[in-house]
Amino acid sequence: MTRKLLAGTIVFLAGFCAHSQSGGSPIIRVYKNDLEKIYTVFFGDTVSREVTVVLQDKRGTDLIEEKITGKGFSKPFGLSSLALGEYKFVVSYDEDEYEFSITLKSEEDIKKGNVTLEHGYPILKVNVTEYNMVPTNIMVFNMKDELQKIFYWEPSEAMMTREVNLAQFEGYEVRLQVEQNKEILLEQLVNLY
Repeated sequence: MTRKLLAGTIVFLAGFCAHSQSGGSPIIRVYKNDLEKIYTVFFGDTVSREVTVVLQDKRGTDLIEEKITGKGFSKPFGLSSLALGEYKFVVSYDEDEYEFSITLKSEEDIKKGNVTLEHGYPILKVNVTEYNMVPTNIMVFNMKDELQKIFYWEPSEAMMTREVNLAQFEGYEVRLQVEQNKEILLEQLVNLY
């Protein structure tokens, strides 16, 4: 009797876990590359959906609208032709809607106390300016939002660039976060090829 009850409980729990995985919420993010003015909308789900991505100015006027159908996508938007100022991405599917605010700034404002990246697989270079020499955490996440590695760095005049070898990570892309003073200064998807 006890074995039957235990076996029934295990089958019930296995069914519950499978159901909760298939009914989970999608992952929606907007990754920012302020210097190049490229903003990537990421959407990942276990079921295929029609997703609408809209870029609005501060008055709420739609500037860009795209409909994408599928289980997931990573769509970059180059916004260098837009005027500096406040904008927001509105990502919607079914009855749900999510807003992500962005600010387009001048190159001078971005570099003054900010972080930039230089791509060149397999080495990615994280750069700071002379105004931004504070302890820095470089965090690498896989696309399941699992932390893969943290690189601690104390920038100095002799070391204003930190190299990260991307060959040690698996998959097609990773998410890179650069944090200073508990504030995320840069968050970007990085290709692993």
